Amino acid sequence: MTRLQPFTLVDRMSLLTLIALTIATILMAAEAHAFCSVFCIHGGRMPEMDICSSR
Repeated sequence: MTRLQPFTLVDRMSLLTLIALTIATILMAAEAHAFCSVFCIHGGRMPEMDICSSR
């Protein structure tokens, strides 16, 4: 019968780093979307800062 080997410290740290980077990416994307929605839809167009090129 085979026994599952527990994760090593390096594997655990890699997994935690991957989770942290994924969460940070999602939060930054949500914040960037909110910023773009406020300044490109509701606010006036800023010609010196073209951050929303698709609109």
